[in-house]
Amino acid sequence: MLHRNSQKRIYFPDAIYFVTIVVQNRFPFFKEEIFCELFIDDLKYCKNLKKFNLYGFVILFDHVHLLIRPGDKYNISQILHNLKRTSSLHINEMIKSSDTEGEDIYPRLRCHWNGRLKFQWQKSFFDRYIRNDNDFNYHLEYIRWNPQKHKIINNFKDYKYSSGNYCENLIDNFD
Repeated sequence: MLHRNSQKRIYFPDAIYFVTIVVQNRFPFFKEEIFCELFIDDLKYCKNLKKFNLYGFVILFDHVHLLIRPGDKYNISQILHNLKRTSSLHINEMIKSSDTEGEDIYPRLRCHWNGRLKFQWQKSFFDRYIRNDNDFNYHLEYIRWNPQKHKIINNFKDYKYSSGNYCENLIDNFD
């Protein structure tokens, strides 16, 4: 049964999707590097668990873009459900531990939020089916330039929370 606010989605076999997930109320949780690092760890975990190809990603202060191809077993909704649920859990555990540990392990968390906010993603997500190579390249470039577009940095090469600058074996080659 669908949730009353759920979108009906059409799943294409072997499709690539450009996906946007947004933080509830667009609160800029991802200004904190620790949350970016946690999200990347959860993205790696989800990628291994749900067996999808990841061609690009960027983490901005209040939203994330992904360029992914689901595998045979899990569709885009199942993948994003897992990623959003896991990342919310881990970020909230970090906020809670910084508030209750008694130590200022992450003093900026205590200063900005004092443990009162709860991290949540907005319900659902935006997805766009990638139609051809030009569409794929356009969205890959969009991901690359997005931190500069949002004035987070002056040059996309300086931003470490995107697939263009992330060094680990997280990104798949497009065939």
